[in-house]
Amino acid sequence: MLAPQVLQLPRLLEDQFVWLSIGSWCVLLVWLRQYVSRRRLLAWAALAGALHLTPVAAQAIRAGSAITTVMAGDMPFAFWALQAVNVLVLGLVLGIWYVSQRRAARFRQVEAVMAERRRIANDLHDGVGSRLVALLASQDPKSGGPDSLSMALQSCLLELQMTVDDLDDQGDSTVVERLGHLRYRLRPAFERMGVAFEWSVAAESETFPMPAETASQVCRVAQEALSNALRHSRASRVELRVAPHAHGRAMVLEVRDNGRGLGAPPMSGSLGKGLRSMHSRAGAIGAELDISPVAPHGLCVRLVVPCEAEARLEFESKL
Repeated sequence: MLAPQVLQLPRLLEDQFVWLSIGSWCVLLVWLRQYVSRRRLLAWAALAGALHLTPVAAQAIRAGSAITTVMAGDMPFAFWALQAVNVLVLGLVLGIWYVSQRRAARFRQVEAVMAERRRIANDLHDGVGSRLVALLASQDPKSGGPDSLSMALQSCLLELQMTVDDLDDQGDSTVVERLGHLRYRLRPAFERMGVAFEWSVAAESETFPMPAETASQVCRVAQEALSNALRHSRASRVELRVAPHAHGRAMVLEVRDNGRGLGAPPMSGSLGKGLRSMHSRAGAIGAELDISPVAPHGLCVRLVVPCEAEARLEFESKL
């Protein structure tokens, strides 16, 4: 009677799986080459080598042994662990690919929004802006009183230019750079009115940490203070000063003029609205706004803006 034959598996079966795994990793590394840096690619290659070192070494030992047949249950644990790790790595790669696709989609959406904002800014600048400049150029420079048509056109043009700057802003401009744009926009109006405009910015203020929204609000407060000084103060000199405050934990912005201050009678209309707007903007960014007279005459608008960390701590303490 013949003995029953034991089902035997080819010894190369396990080798085929190992080499199939190695081939899959090679294809994966070739695909990753165009998406990751060289250093990360080498890290992935090192991971693949470490995962295959134990099974390949086991195959070399078993190939030199006297065992000629291999049962499915005799395959080493490292072989099955390799397959499990391959599945996990495949899931990881797919997850990374999905996250990268989501990030790329969000980036494309942001780019589309920024392109549309730049288009609107260009249309406003080239359309409405050019018409306002033409109307302003047709006015007599000598008739530029605080309540004249030329002054109203100048205010409209300044507001339009600041809106265009906000629309075209990339979010990486510092507060000093934004104030520099404001200075460039306002200088023609000061020259038209014959008012000296002095600019004093400390070098330490250029590196002051400030979010883009906070910097935009600071620039708006400065714009309102300078516009009020130009239109209502009847000053001959206006100074803007920016300097660090409280050992670098805050930044102070001051707008001073030598005009008639707040005590004059006809200063309750648009100026009162402008003061409320400045207080509202200062409160929105956690800054302190102080408006006080200057001896012997004049006005000082002082804005103290805390750094980003100080503002966050102050906001959390109020909750």
